[in-house]
Amino acid sequence: MDSYAYERKHLKISLAFVIALMIWGLVFNELTDSNIVELDAGSYVISGIIGLITIYVSRLQERPESDTHPLGYSGFVPILNLIRNLMIILIAIKAVGESIGSIVSGPPVPEHGILFLYAGVTLLLNTFCFIYLKRVSGKLKSDLLRTDALEWKIDTVSNVSILAAFGLSYALEKTGYELASHYIDPVICIVFSIYMCWWPGQLFIENVQQLSVTSIDKKTQEVLIHKISQAHPLLSSQLTHFTIVNIAGVLWVNLEIETDNKFATQELISAAACCQKILDEVSPKNKLSYRLFDRLPNEPVKEELWGKLKSRLWNDNV
Repeated sequence: MDSYAYERKHLKISLAFVIALMIWGLVFNELTDSNIVELDAGSYVISGIIGLITIYVSRLQERPESDTHPLGYSGFVPILNLIRNLMIILIAIKAVGESIGSIVSGPPVPEHGILFLYAGVTLLLNTFCFIYLKRVSGKLKSDLLRTDALEWKIDTVSNVSILAAFGLSYALEKTGYELASHYIDPVICIVFSIYMCWWPGQLFIENVQQLSVTSIDKKTQEVLIHKISQAHPLLSSQLTHFTIVNIAGVLWVNLEIETDNKFATQELISAAACCQKILDEVSPKNKLSYRLFDRLPNEPVKEELWGKLKSRLWNDNV
């Protein structure tokens, strides 16, 4: 089973748990007026819809590059992750507004028995899914699974918060602070909603950067240039200009070699293979391109040699 098929397998498992928890949340949302349960149920509905799209996007990644998508279809991954993180942030903002409304108008009486049952079951399922997907995403180095694991992590922390909030509310009610216990639910919902925005906000910024054409971080760029320059005698002996950019999550390295000598095709192919090995170690999604220029002034580029090598010097593993 290839990595993409393996990725989809785990995305389907995750989706199955999301659908189960979505039904569970919607049922309990009808049984109680808790702001936290409504927030939780809403997040599962969004996760279910996005989960279906995620599986489709995972299939898109397998398609080879084309004239319309010269870097392949991997750019859809940061687009999807951008939407997922934005929707989580919007749900959290909505929950804050509704919780403030509850505080102003007077919160409903909490139903502790129902709330403890809901939070306990969802906590067990969320914890299992988070640990499971965290390990798998690390093994496959999948951005889709990493974002999925992040959502399960947020849900796990939310369930711990829910249990703690309901426990505090129950204790206040039993110790004579019944009115104060009614405000625990909306207050904790506001705190948790703000917390929910932190990690998705970080990933949102990261995916925006991936969708723009940006240079990679300086340290990685210096390491790449050093390794590639020393990878083959051709590169170390000739003046080589580097262009290293990140385009929609694809690491693109273009080398322009100024030379006053004619090199055998096999020597250039050998240099390309050495560079490709280095790139694969840095990022599984990459592009490598070469171009030769004459060092002598006013002499045209060796287009004939470049034409022979072009099809062989582009990596097709994106």
